Amino acid sequence: ATDQAINAAVERARAAQEKWAETPIVERGKYMLAMLEALVAMTDEIVPEIAWQMGRPVRYGGEFGGVRERTSYMVEIAEVALKPVMASNPKDGFRRYVKKVPLGVVMVIAPWNYPY
Repeated sequence: ATDQAINAAVERARAAQEKWAETPIVERGKYMLAMLEALVAMTDEIVPEIAWQMGRPVRYGGEFGGVRERTSYMVEIAEVALKPVMASNPKDGFRRYVKKVPLGVVMVIAPWNYPY
């Protein structure tokens, strides 16, 4: 991709993130499950592509199944895991807590060490 295409994609992601941050966790979970359903429907395309990129036989594409398991689990626990945590040392006149808030866009280039 060109620098211009990358910058445009990041700007679209930033704009979408602001709306995403305002979306209730339960609704975000519904989007994640819809994404998962679409991804799983593409298994026959994705597994061979990953195998080709990694230079290994398709029969070792079992890690793709873990995507379904992990995504479903994270959606299941999200509402509890992301709720605010009240401070364990209360102070009169204050309500102290830690609240997890989506802050922005993250771009990750994940290193991979297969087969080593």
